Amino acid sequence: MYSFNLIFYLLKGLFLSRRDGVEGLLNDFEQRYSDAFAELGPSTVQDFKSLMNCVDGFLDLLADSRTDFRVKLMCYGRLRMDVFEFCRFYASWLGNPLMERLKHEIHELLDQVMSWWGEQENYDEMEV
Repeated sequence: MYSFNLIFYLLKGLFLSRRDGVEGLLNDFEQRYSDAFAELGPSTVQDFKSLMNCVDGFLDLLADSRTDFRVKLMCYGRLRMDVFEFCRFYASWLGNPLMERLKHEIHELLDQVMSWWGEQENYDEMEV
């Protein structure tokens, strides 16, 4: 039987590798959608990059073990709403299908990360 410390370090390594994978997805989002936002001007690209930075900041928050889970859940809800509002605002200029796809992809990423975080919380409780 594995010790809890070994399981903890294996999961910590898994988190770091998943974190790199998630950041790769965020970079992929930026590359795929930046051209569409660039057509509207540099301030629009800056808005899009700001949204991606918010998502990245949320991922950092999830990784912080000192932050209370309620804060993480509130930030998750707020970020989902920010993504929704952002996509709704730019849908009139860039088209609804494009913004719906972006919203869906970001929400799917956030849902997967939150699911994984919930599993991590369960493993942490088992360790104690």
